[in-house]
Amino acid sequence: MNNEKSEMLKDDTKPVLPEDAAKALNMLNRLTLNLCSMADREATALAQNDMVAFSILQDEKALTSEQYVKACTEFRDNINAYRNSDPTLLDRLEKLQKDLAEKTQENNKAVEQMYERAKNRTQSSLLAAQEIGQNCHIRFQPSDGDINQNNSNQNTGGA
Repeated sequence: MNNEKSEMLKDDTKPVLPEDAAKALNMLNRLTLNLCSMADREATALAQNDMVAFSILQDEKALTSEQYVKACTEFRDNINAYRNSDPTLLDRLEKLQKDLAEKTQENNKAVEQMYERAKNRTQSSLLAAQEIGQNCHIRFQPSDGDINQNNSNQNTGGA
């Protein structure tokens, strides 16, 4: 078990991005593009109200996002190494990140709207159930097989 933990720690400290600036930018572009694609699939699942697909995507997105955050951190920590890189790679990265931000924002709005609708429906259902409970009294009639021991003992003088 300790070996597994030490391996995980090694993986956390291992750089995500290659040392070569062009390769690193290409990798960051790929990670961003993957997240954009996931955001599109997420939007489709939300539009179709497919919560199974949406839920499955969350696990996949968590793994890719973790790698993306590490790569972005490395990029920011070594920003000077990328200043003289291919401008088209930098421009593509900037456009992809803006696209990702827009898609994520739209998906977050959709999730928030779904949450509010579900909350309102739940509150309405609860209020309706409370009203029914207060206005409708249900009386149970004992069946022939039901015997109330206390009543029969009291009627006969009891034991």
